[in-house]
Amino acid sequence: MLRSIIRFATASLSVCTLVFSSAAAESHTRSHDFVLGTNLDLIIVSETEAAADKVEASVMNEIERLNAILSTYDSESEISRLNSVSSASVSTDLFTVLSACEAYREQTKNALSCRIGGLLETWQSGENQGEVPSRAQLRLAAGEIRRAKLNMDESAFTLDRPDLIQFELNALAKGYIIDRAMAAARAADPDLEGLLINIGGDIKTWGQSPDGISWTAAIKAARSESGDGVTLKLGNGALATSGRGPRYRDIGGKSFSHIISPKNGWHVEGISQASVFAEDAMTADALATALLVMPLNDGLALIETLADIEARVVADDGRAYTSNGWALLESGSDAARTNSNWPNGYAFSVDFVIPELDVSNYERPYIAAWVADSKRQLVRILLLAGPEERWMEENYYWHRRFGRKAGSLPDALSEPTRKPGQYLIQWDGLDHDGNPAPAGEYVLHVEAAREHGDHQHESFEITLGSDPFAIERQAGNELGNISVSFGVAP
Repeated sequence: MLRSIIRFATASLSVCTLVFSSAAAESHTRSHDFVLGTNLDLIIVSETEAAADKVEASVMNEIERLNAILSTYDSESEISRLNSVSSASVSTDLFTVLSACEAYREQTKNALSCRIGGLLETWQSGENQGEVPSRAQLRLAAGEIRRAKLNMDESAFTLDRPDLIQFELNALAKGYIIDRAMAAARAADPDLEGLLINIGGDIKTWGQSPDGISWTAAIKAARSESGDGVTLKLGNGALATSGRGPRYRDIGGKSFSHIISPKNGWHVEGISQASVFAEDAMTADALATALLVMPLNDGLALIETLADIEARVVADDGRAYTSNGWALLESGSDAARTNSNWPNGYAFSVDFVIPELDVSNYERPYIAAWVADSKRQLVRILLLAGPEERWMEENYYWHRRFGRKAGSLPDALSEPTRKPGQYLIQWDGLDHDGNPAPAGEYVLHVEAAREHGDHQHESFEITLGSDPFAIERQAGNELGNISVSFGVAP
């Protein structure tokens, strides 16, 4: 997000491209190189060329202004100066970004952190010297950084920074700059009809698109993935994609991802690419980075708890996994990503407990949860957790009816199994094709099996219509209490 020759590195890859057709509205396309270390593309829908020039200038000015605050590649920037002192009074923009960093650090359980400049310097030094950093020392340093006390006074915009904390804002600064650039453009031209800002594949759209229908963006396939990727209808919103390639560190003939985990300081593996759609670019940018670090199931479970946010994650084996509402982005619906047949504000939730069993040879259970119609046809998989070879066999009710035919569906979460604790599954009322399931009779199935343990299958006959309901099921052999509810979301 910066203009002229400035480098603002980011974890996001240039994997998103704009797809649009020139049609009804007057559109003006502008492109710039060397913006935040990548390219900037603008599509401005306005009445005149002069109005488009004004919008472009406002975008570039805001990018330059914020780069002088947030870029760690500029030794004179505000964030660079802050990294050299123990306490300071900072600007509103910097305080806002740092506060968001700390909030995301807590929300993602330290999967995203802006404190890790020192760890990145260790990796850079190792690359320069041709020596792989000590994994044990990285883990110790990461723990000390996580525990370090950062004092922030929001009333005075001041903070005290321990020496251990070196701020690195790449995980969400680009998204913040895109958001502010969009706001600046709209303020500069109150008659602006539509605008797309695309910086290195991080995209934000607002207003009318050139074709008068919907802004459209394409996500290129991950390196581990076959095919051409996916195309989305964005409407008003933001899309960010982060991935592990093609930037790698080559140390001693071995390749290491440029993205490291704040939890242990080591480079991340397992997730090849993550894309997030959100209302604002900073949220999309931050969560796309966090999903590369978090275990696959944990990351998607977090997304399901967040309103108006969807995600697509591609594992190293090339399989793609999506949040419940992602299909509507691909199908092009601009409606709210819930079932339009449901009463306004209704939600469908399943709360369940995986108990901590005090038994020898304890293994985490394999879990399957799905919805079938009155004819016992599969409508939507809500959860599959467990190594694929295992849950296909152990959850035999699921396997017998659907597993042998279902294969690896987009919503199948088939990598890590789940730890003991309380869990929440939510269904948006859409089938696997993204279509609203009609009102009527359905059966919810929840099945669990454990190696060296027992098997449990619970079914709930439910009616989805205008009437709310709540069903409680007591603990069984492998699962604790299960609560199923349909009604106004709390």
